[in-house]
Amino acid sequence: MRIIISFLVCACFLGCNESTSKFELCSGKKHPYYHPTLEYHGGFYEIKKHYYSSYQTIESPNNTGIIKIRFNINCKGKTGNYVLETYSLDYKSILITKKITEQLLNLTKSLNDWIPAYDEDGNNVNSHKFFAFKIVNGKLTDILPK
Repeated sequence: MRIIISFLVCACFLGCNESTSKFELCSGKKHPYYHPTLEYHGGFYEIKKHYYSSYQTIESPNNTGIIKIRFNINCKGKTGNYVLETYSLDYKSILITKKITEQLLNLTKSLNDWIPAYDEDGNNVNSHKFFAFKIVNGKLTDILPK
């Protein structure tokens, strides 16, 4: 039984990381802590429109909380290294249904119009971003940061 469980855990781990294994940060480029120059074509308006028009509510009274998704954007505007965390509205770790978390993760991965950040010399650099989604009873009610 332990062998079967170990195999399933390994298979899931390898399968879950497959999509980001091809992503690479640009070598020799800085990865700044914060870069205000990272932009998205159309701005935050287009990002919000993307989520609100595509998200399908999964009605469930037990799915209220915050889903935070962090990721990197390399110097070419490609994304990867996604990390997902879920919290209650009072910031305690909780589980939210996989139907909601996977949907938001897939919507985040489909944002493909990033304008790479640049340093003080005007060179494109690696950067990072996060979104926090407020979910109330399975409904997307807010997206941060604004």
